[in-house]
Amino acid sequence: MVLLLGAAVVTVLHAEPMPPAQQTALVHKYCAVCHKDAAKNGGLTLEHYDAAKTDPPLAAMLLSKLRSGAMGAAGLGVPDKPTQAAWVAATTAQAEGARNWTVMWNESRVTASIVRDVNPRRSGMDAPVYRLTMSCDTASHQGEMQMSWSPDPQTNRTFTVSADGATPVPQRVEGEEKMGNGTAGASGRASAKLNAPLAEKTFTVSDLFPGEQVDFPIGELDGAGRRELAGCFR
Repeated sequence: MVLLLGAAVVTVLHAEPMPPAQQTALVHKYCAVCHKDAAKNGGLTLEHYDAAKTDPPLAAMLLSKLRSGAMGAAGLGVPDKPTQAAWVAATTAQAEGARNWTVMWNESRVTASIVRDVNPRRSGMDAPVYRLTMSCDTASHQGEMQMSWSPDPQTNRTFTVSADGATPVPQRVEGEEKMGNGTAGASGRASAKLNAPLAEKTFTVSDLFPGEQVDFPIGELDGAGRRELAGCFR
């Protein structure tokens, strides 16, 4: 397609979308080596990632990491520039809808997740992303609430969470994450398990980074997902 803009001629090339199988192979090679089931660095496990399965909040977190320099963190180099661009474009498309709840069922486990972003912390940088994930084993009634963020790992920091405007509950981020592939190097954490009740309307996270506040719309969860989760977060 050729666009005429004043005296300039701008040619826009339309590349073919990257197929899911190629995206999956790239994630397994460059990401899953560190984001293993055992380590779950950054709150992500990518050993079984499949780009053909729709999970916009997960794609949004992956996109943030790709765009913030994590692509080569495993020490395996990076793909060539065209492949990088196609990978980012494909992941951007998959992240559409990440700011709405995604509810997934796997046997007796239900998981709901959503992302929110905040203003960039530095000029010229992407907006940081927060992801809230809640899961419930409907057989054992064991639940887990986790928040993850990208970029900028943290450690030795206290932040607060509040359900429906109740008194904020302190949460602590401590320790480091080691590279999941066994290589040298470590960083602060990019996820935290939360000790908090299931909110009715709004779940608020404050001051993980100075002055930042994120509100997650629990009230927008669909009825079936919410009923299943409520069994673990009474």
